[in-house]
Amino acid sequence: MQYCTACQKAIASIVIMDLNGGAVTGSQHLCGPCAEQLGVGQPKAPTKFSAEILEDLLGGLKSSRPATSRPRAEACPGCGMTPTEFRTKGRLGCPRCYDVFRHELMPLLARIHESQSHRGRLPGRTSTAPVVTDEKNLADLRRRLEEAVRGERYEEAARLRDDLRRAERGEGARP
Repeated sequence: MQYCTACQKAIASIVIMDLNGGAVTGSQHLCGPCAEQLGVGQPKAPTKFSAEILEDLLGGLKSSRPATSRPRAEACPGCGMTPTEFRTKGRLGCPRCYDVFRHELMPLLARIHESQSHRGRLPGRTSTAPVVTDEKNLADLRRRLEEAVRGERYEEAARLRDDLRRAERGEGARP
């Protein structure tokens, strides 16, 4: 328990540390009134109710809906979450909520992410390799893989194996 270094009477509730090159070179302990006189105040608690703060952050879901949109669902059939609960908590209750609250989510996603669709981590393809989709090319990759394994060309076999897996998933592979 420290007393205020300014008035020497009250118990200090604020500590001001002087830093020089990451090291503490001095400190000052202040009580609330002395700190206010020096222009240093304690952070004030938010005056708004937390739901109002959340609604401000989300941009007011009520005002983002056009007046001509379909009527809101009363509650999610999967978890029972209501639109009011969604706005208060700021998160959805189950996967079905995405469909139920879609008309409220789309403008929100557009505002937050600047898009309403997910493009993935890397939106564009960096590979210039053509996409291998037909069975003839898949069979050719399998044949070349077997030949590389038989010929003990393991680096080439590993590359062909990876190309074959990508082609089977519908991604690009090098012919």
